[in-house]
Amino acid sequence: MPDQRSNINMAVPLKYWRTKRGYSQTKLAELSDTSALTISQLESSKRKARGKTLGKILDGLKVTRNEFFAMREATEGGTIPPESSSTALMDAAGAEMPSREATHLRLSNLDLELLNRILNLDFDNKLETLRFLQSIRER
Repeated sequence: MPDQRSNINMAVPLKYWRTKRGYSQTKLAELSDTSALTISQLESSKRKARGKTLGKILDGLKVTRNEFFAMREATEGGTIPPESSSTALMDAAGAEMPSREATHLRLSNLDLELLNRILNLDFDNKLETLRFLQSIRER
């Protein structure tokens, strides 16, 4: 068994289980006794989880470690396969978007906090924020 203190990259399974459960990053953070910023950073691979954080998230998602990394739920007869093993990007209408090469960005903690706060806004507030930011840029 791997050392519980080793860093664990869990971006893909975390996003899979969070969306499967229908949780927002904020809701999962509440259920996991962690912050939405932590969930966001883990999903975007900006941060790796340690054993304690992983344990909290597994409890919040109500899955075992094996189910989490296999991205399959245990059943009496075996496992239920995930809906899709593809990590393709989808647009707002659910259509698959063409893949792009990964672009690596280095964001400051302030940038991450701003992004996290914007991502957790409802649609109307996001639109209002976008208009405000556009007005600043035009000055």
